[in-house]
Amino acid sequence: MKFFFTISFLIILASCRKAVITPDTAFPDLPAYSEKGLNTGGTLINNKAWITHPLAFLSTVRPVQLFSYPAGDSVVILINGNYKDATLPDQNPNTIFIVLKNIHISTDAELLQMNGKTYLLDGTTNYGGISDSYGYNKTGHGSGSIRFGKVSEISNVTVGDGSPGNPVLHPYIISGQFDMTMSSPVNYSFTHGRFDVNLIRSSNQFVIF
Repeated sequence: MKFFFTISFLIILASCRKAVITPDTAFPDLPAYSEKGLNTGGTLINNKAWITHPLAFLSTVRPVQLFSYPAGDSVVILINGNYKDATLPDQNPNTIFIVLKNIHISTDAELLQMNGKTYLLDGTTNYGGISDSYGYNKTGHGSGSIRFGKVSEISNVTVGDGSPGNPVLHPYIISGQFDMTMSSPVNYSFTHGRFDVNLIRSSNQFVIF
């Protein structure tokens, strides 16, 4: 069975959080690193700013997706975005992916265990790369690291009333930072990467709001 930790839009709670996103003081083209569930992210790709997709009303665009494969003990993280400079002749990549092996996430408790953990990307077992939108046609076995910051439940916010088909759920904050290099088919350097998303579980899915 494949468990999905997918990011999308949930209007019910979006109005409850007025995000204040500030630029990074050292890298003003990127949003500052945060651990508040602001649904932001980005990185420098060969020193050019690349920003995660913003959320929009009724949009299916997702800034970050996490897919867990418990049977295979692996997690795939997709970070979706585009260059801040829309005039660049080459706008690839659309998605940055990171594969983490030997990780089992099928419950909320297992998700919370990622809080504060760092995973080295050795380019073989754990690795990253680029792909078309939403993980299609993955390329690369990049090396580096991904460091999860705050991974926590927001216990004072509740969705659902506990009735059949409408379970009581709490949203989660997932934040982190990453750096990575890859050399095939093109030399890419991903530096000062960061993400800060707010998500909620629905059945076997996590959805952002």
